[in-house]
Amino acid sequence: MRFDLNVLKHLGLKMYTNLPAVISEYVANAWDALAETVHVEIPQNESMNPDYEIKIIDDGTGMTKREINDEFLVVGRNRRQDEGKDVVEIEDKERKVMGRKGIGKLAGFGVADIVQLRTVKNGEFVEFELDYGEMREQAREDPNATTTYNPEIIAEGETNESSGTEVTLRNLDRDQRPNPEYVVQRLSRRFSVLSDDFQVFVNGEEIKGTQRNLKERCQFKREYNNVAIGSDGKYTIDGWIGTLKNPVPDNIEGGVAVMARGKTVQTPITFGVAEGGTRGQMALQYLVGEVHADFLDEEEDLIATHRTEVLWEKEPAKHLREFIVAEIEEICSEWPEKRRDEQMEEIREEEPYERYINPLDEKERELADKFLGKLAKQGDYDDDTIGEMASYVSSGVQQKSFRDLLKKIEQSDISNTERLVELFDQYEVLDAMNSLRIVRGRYYAIQKFETLVEHGDADIDDLHGFVGDNPWLIDPRWDYLDEELDVRQEIHDNFNDTKIESRVGFISLGDGDTVRLVDIRHPNHVINAEDLSQFKSYIDYLRSVSDLPPIDNREVEGYLVAKEAKESREVENEIRRMKMDDMRIRSYDEIKDIARRSHKAFLQVFERKAERTDSQMLRTHLNEGGQLGLDDFVAGEF
Repeated sequence: MRFDLNVLKHLGLKMYTNLPAVISEYVANAWDALAETVHVEIPQNESMNPDYEIKIIDDGTGMTKREINDEFLVVGRNRRQDEGKDVVEIEDKERKVMGRKGIGKLAGFGVADIVQLRTVKNGEFVEFELDYGEMREQAREDPNATTTYNPEIIAEGETNESSGTEVTLRNLDRDQRPNPEYVVQRLSRRFSVLSDDFQVFVNGEEIKGTQRNLKERCQFKREYNNVAIGSDGKYTIDGWIGTLKNPVPDNIEGGVAVMARGKTVQTPITFGVAEGGTRGQMALQYLVGEVHADFLDEEEDLIATHRTEVLWEKEPAKHLREFIVAEIEEICSEWPEKRRDEQMEEIREEEPYERYINPLDEKERELADKFLGKLAKQGDYDDDTIGEMASYVSSGVQQKSFRDLLKKIEQSDISNTERLVELFDQYEVLDAMNSLRIVRGRYYAIQKFETLVEHGDADIDDLHGFVGDNPWLIDPRWDYLDEELDVRQEIHDNFNDTKIESRVGFISLGDGDTVRLVDIRHPNHVINAEDLSQFKSYIDYLRSVSDLPPIDNREVEGYLVAKEAKESREVENEIRRMKMDDMRIRSYDEIKDIARRSHKAFLQVFERKAERTDSQMLRTHLNEGGQLGLDDFVAGEF
């Protein structure tokens, strides 16, 4: 293997710390070798001992010793450029090459110290070993050296075995056994080429395209078939973008994934789009998609080195970004009305409707339908509010006063719904008032949070309890989560390093699908590499026992809260990698910024409601909130 050790160091062999990302590189290599099947073996009947190994075995073309030396072991080799074509073909089989940068072969070093390969081609085999420790040692002896690393040849000769390659990852850099289900889940969304012609198995379980494909689960979707983008229409894309019936579950990344040559090149993203008011922004919680753009990986390589992010500022990637952003904005804008139409259909199928409204006479039922229909189309209501109003109307129409009110509206000029809108406006004001009280309560909670943070060690137990009682501080979506004391106890029982000076404590929050472990550090603590490694071990452990109580096959996410992270390349790179593996860092300043953005969005909605309904009462309460400092808070001046 010929390489510049200094350059290799800056490439970052450790960029692939996510096990599914590592395995993905070898699966891509198998695709390029025209393999039909790939078997990934992740042992589950043994603990993480020095002999623990992960294997990736394919039935591709394999390599001769010459091909290993002249092609495989050349770091940074651009196969497409060297061979003058971007397809690989044998007999009647042809595939577009996935590999490009020539560093995927090093992916194994992201999780293991030794990568062993055994490859067979045309009746001959070669087995050799790459040792990351030996490479480091050569770099340590002469950091400026450009050198040749000679892998150890374990065996070679003739064989009756079929062609193919077996990669073995040894001396794994982790304490807990990997979770095969987690690997299956992640791999299923990284490849669109899974089919009868290219099958991938993990411990004997085939990864199905249906595990990746969310398209059929969408309530609304747009499909793209050879759609031209950009002003000249030179480049085309395929794919789809849609919204699920329910919010995207925590075990799936929301947003639009971008793929090239059948492999993910941009993890799901929304580009920060927030259109269509509060209801439009809600659409982003339901948004998923998959856009195929092979041109990103053809003429010019527009994909970052780690192969999970597109270089969006370069053309034509820039045109693709503009196209996707425009589609997301339009989908967000249309989503509220489509959802409300669906909601009205669902309301008619609800038990209160069947019980109370269906038995009414035709006129009363018509009035109730008009009321519910108008409410469902009025906007800025979440599903729970619509459901509550359906229940209210279904019982209200049984009361004479309510029926008289509806009749009075019906007796007015029904083609002019001013009276009906006035009624809705009255309800909208009351709804806004209730929401405003919640926002104001959270504002006071954030004031208390800031006080606790500023006091440092003085009220550290209060800080721990406060975050547990107000999980929305970590993530605004966490309104209704239960504290999972058993999960927290599991960490304390299995690790001796849980009680350290910098740690306030653990909070474990969960719902039916996900467990979230939050490690709260002192407000003045700066996260270092050791903290990250320690926290990863906790999450890896919980994932390794996912099939046992108290995890019960739920996804495991992690959040590490502290003042800030140490400014170093090592820490910054590790934080980026952990984020891709559902382990995130939250600074106390970020928590306050997230709260500000959330409150600002709500206040903008209230301002529009006050203007549309001309409600002096709502305007007065908004002014009172401004006097209390709420406006200064959302502006970042508090």
